[in-house]
Amino acid sequence: MLQQLPQMLILDALVREQGFSAAARRLGVSKSYISKQLAQLEANLGAQLVQRTTRRFALTELGEAYARYCRDLTALAQEADAMVAERQGRVSGVLHLGVGQSFGHLHVVPRLQESQRRYPEIELEISLFDHSSNLVDEGLDLWITTVEEKPEGLVGQRLADIGFVLAASPDYLLQHGAPQTPQELHQHNCITYQSRERRYDQWHFRHGRERQTVQVSGNYRVDLAEAVRDAALAGLGIAYIADYLLDDELRQGRLIPLLPEWTPSQKMAVHAVYARREHLAPKIRHFIDFLKVEFGHPPYWALRQSPWLNRLSASAE
Repeated sequence: MLQQLPQMLILDALVREQGFSAAARRLGVSKSYISKQLAQLEANLGAQLVQRTTRRFALTELGEAYARYCRDLTALAQEADAMVAERQGRVSGVLHLGVGQSFGHLHVVPRLQESQRRYPEIELEISLFDHSSNLVDEGLDLWITTVEEKPEGLVGQRLADIGFVLAASPDYLLQHGAPQTPQELHQHNCITYQSRERRYDQWHFRHGRERQTVQVSGNYRVDLAEAVRDAALAGLGIAYIADYLLDDELRQGRLIPLLPEWTPSQKMAVHAVYARREHLAPKIRHFIDFLKVEFGHPPYWALRQSPWLNRLSASAE
């Protein structure tokens, strides 16, 4: 049994790296050593775990099940090392981070240099994607996401709230005019976000105690949030844009906020999602705390929009 423990760690590296050469580089050993240890593990278990071909690496069905235990063993060993390091005043380990594509590109990746300055012993491996993740199958420690529904067994911490702005370009408004009420959006070409998992073609508004939801439509639907903003900038229609996507477009007049008396009331937040565990690994906990401080409360992307939205509201009174 003791002999199999390092072999299980080797199998986990094989799965993570999807190849013998890459796993050998990761572990700092030879490719032949990896092959011998895997063969010995299979001999001890009396079962084939890996299908070997010259072109691809693949687990057998039994190998996939066994690899989950190897992943848990690796995570536990890393957490034990991290606990010792933290008590000695250091935070270390490899942080496998998944981030929503648009939000990550604009607000997480630009902060990684500061993160590594503060925690130089944390190694970051980052995947940018917009699909829902259960973390375990993708080998992630932490998922920064705006997805509302979280897979079973995962927990999350709210990092920041996201607001929305209804806006269009000056060119679009010159050609088509501006809506005066939410219901007039039916007369306009509306740009919508639509992916395999989410569809935002119902836009929510509030005016005092009054609430309205409008089912919008248009000839441009896209599965990348940044592309919604870019389409609005290009004059393709009216968009319901998450405020984290906006920088100086309102200040420069490249986008014009609409319906000043009606506030977009769609609810969305950024969450840090991780597997439920008795003790949260220090590398995860410190990175979450880092992002909370960096984003602020309210988040900095909301504050940079407020002067222009407040000015619009004042002019409408």
